[in-house]
Amino acid sequence: MPPHASRRPKGSPLPRAVDAGLAALLLLVALPLLLGIALVLRCRGGPVWFVQTRLGRAGRPFAMVKFATHTTTAGASVTTSADPRVPRLRRWLRHWRLDELPQLLHVLRGDLALVGPRPEVPANLAEVAPEDLAAVQSVRPGLTGPVQLAFAGEDEVLAGCADPVAVYRRVLVPWKVRLDRRLLARRTRRGDLWVLLGTPWRLVDPRERERSRVRVRRRLMATTSALKSHKGSSKRPGNSPDAP
Repeated sequence: MPPHASRRPKGSPLPRAVDAGLAALLLLVALPLLLGIALVLRCRGGPVWFVQTRLGRAGRPFAMVKFATHTTTAGASVTTSADPRVPRLRRWLRHWRLDELPQLLHVLRGDLALVGPRPEVPANLAEVAPEDLAAVQSVRPGLTGPVQLAFAGEDEVLAGCADPVAVYRRVLVPWKVRLDRRLLARRTRRGDLWVLLGTPWRLVDPRERERSRVRVRRRLMATTSALKSHKGSSKRPGNSPDAP
C-alpha cells in the first residue's frame, strides 16, 4: 500500500462525465446572464475578469477566472463585505456568488468539480496541517461544497476584524480544511447531488447566511478564549486551540 493511501478520503464523488455534462448544461442556461453581467461591468468601467492562481488536485496550480468584483487588485488578498475596492454593483454580484459563474468553464476543463473543497490561494494554506491538506488535495476542488456553503457569510464577519487576512489564514482556513477532510471521508454521490441542488437556496436564504455568521463568530470567540487560556496554562504544544 502506498504511504499516502491512508490519507485519501474514502468517499465517492460524482463521475467526471456527470460533472462535465451538468456544467455544460448550466453554462448553456446561464449564457444570457453571463453575457449580461460582462456587458454591464464593461459599461460601468473597470475590469470584467479577475484571474487568480489557486491550488487544485494534488496541489497543482491553475489560473481561476471569475467576474471581477474589485476595481483594483492592490491591497489585501482577503475580501470582506466592507472592502473599499468593491463598489456596490460588484458587491451585489459577490454577495449572490454570481461572480463565480465563469468557473463552470473550469469544471469543463477538469480543474474543478461541481462539488468539492474550495480551491485556495497558496498563501492562505500556510497554517494548515500537512495531513489535512494532503487529504483534501487528493480530490478535485469544487465550485460549491458543504463547507463552502456553511461559511457563506464569513466575509461579513471578517469585515469587523482588525486584521481579516490573519484571522482568515490562521483560524478559518485550517478549520475549513479540517472540516472538508472529515466530510470527504463520508462523501457519497447522493450527498454531492443534494449539495448541488441545495446550493441556490442556501445562498439566497437569509436565515442560512445568519447561521453562517453565527457559526463563524462562535469559532472566532472560541479560538480567542482558547488562545488566552493557552498562554496562561501549561498545556502541551500539541493541544491545538482551534480544533473543532
